[in-house]
Amino acid sequence: MRQTQGAQNQRGSPKDSREKEEWMGFRSVLWRGLSTFGYLGFLAFAVFISAGHARRADAAIFQLANGGEIFGELVNANRTDADSFVIRSYSGGEITLAATNVLKVVPQRPVEIAYTKKLVQVIDSVEGHLRLAEWCGKNRLKQSQKKHLQHVLQIDPDHPTARSLLGYSIVDGKWMTRDEKMRSRGYVRDGSRWVLPQEKELREKQKQLKQAEREWYEKIKRYSKWLTGNKRVSGREHLLDIKDPRATPALIYFFAKAKRQENVEILARALTNVGTAAAFEAIVSRTIVEANDDISYFCLELLEQYKPAGAIAVYVDALRSKDNVKVNRAGRGLSFVGDSTVVRHLIRALVTQHKFKIGKENPGAVSTSFGGAAGSKGTGFVSGGGPKIVAQNMRNKEVLGALRSITGKDFDYDMGAWNTWYESQKPPAPKINSRRDED
Repeated sequence: MRQTQGAQNQRGSPKDSREKEEWMGFRSVLWRGLSTFGYLGFLAFAVFISAGHARRADAAIFQLANGGEIFGELVNANRTDADSFVIRSYSGGEITLAATNVLKVVPQRPVEIAYTKKLVQVIDSVEGHLRLAEWCGKNRLKQSQKKHLQHVLQIDPDHPTARSLLGYSIVDGKWMTRDEKMRSRGYVRDGSRWVLPQEKELREKQKQLKQAEREWYEKIKRYSKWLTGNKRVSGREHLLDIKDPRATPALIYFFAKAKRQENVEILARALTNVGTAAAFEAIVSRTIVEANDDISYFCLELLEQYKPAGAIAVYVDALRSKDNVKVNRAGRGLSFVGDSTVVRHLIRALVTQHKFKIGKENPGAVSTSFGGAAGSKGTGFVSGGGPKIVAQNMRNKEVLGALRSITGKDFDYDMGAWNTWYESQKPPAPKINSRRDED
């Protein structure tokens, strides 16, 4: 049946001519409104389906083989694939089209149907398009609203309501959108934000940096795993070949996680090869918390070799730690990287006071502490009621060692003697002649 219809169409049958006349009449009515507007706002909401599914659509846009479109309701909703389309236009007329003349059917939502009915009746004037734009806004047809407002501006370029609804404002005597205003002030788009070009460039660089850091993380993770397997030599070579500063965060992470001494040493050397301030700070920090003396001394020797600028400040800060062990490790670190600028800090840290919990959860128990930990000086007394917190003055052996190493002097733990010597090393204040020259 479809082939017969096609043959009749090719021969220009009377039925085909009649359909064509009906279509041309219908199209002239439909496009009376559309031609002045030139936009099908509802297409943004359309879901395309094949002509074979048209029987399920009541109201739709019928896309034709000749490139045209018809807006209306399908009268014969129960048609078969081969049956003609009987369409009732929104203006009231009906048209019958052969199945071969319809390529696709785009179903319409109720709000789109209502819009199309208004569209074919719109008056091509400021008032007509403004009313329809207002209706579109209330019904959340934003694109259709925008097109009607733009059509208002084609008629009246300075219409204040249309300009305002489209986001325009007057800037330096000109109508400008917010985007135009921001560009005129030198701003550029960065996603949903307006920023200065320098900020956008900085954000792009930061994005590239983060991407490079992620890539290095995956590589260093792989190389670190090789250190514990049969690819140890290859893993070591890859790690020691790294020079890119962007690898620093990943190297720090795996350096802090490493436990095996050989692996710690490889990662420590890799950090020195990168040579960033953060890389050296990671090595310094490890010497303050590392319980393995072999690992600690290896790291200290690296620091002594490179003398990183920030190491002294980290160690000086650690001299004030509440943890006596960290105080001594900081003193040891300064014996490797310290200079005369740290002498005053070392003198103050020769003997430090720390608090300890003494006693057990045993009511009525009495315990006495003489000296406490090695290097301590002072006593504590606890009587009943569970554990007590006592303060003890601790002599810091590593701090004294750093003082001896840096100054070449030895006043033991006598802080008074150390301070007297330190003051004697200061250059004398210049003498000021208070007598005025006589004429």
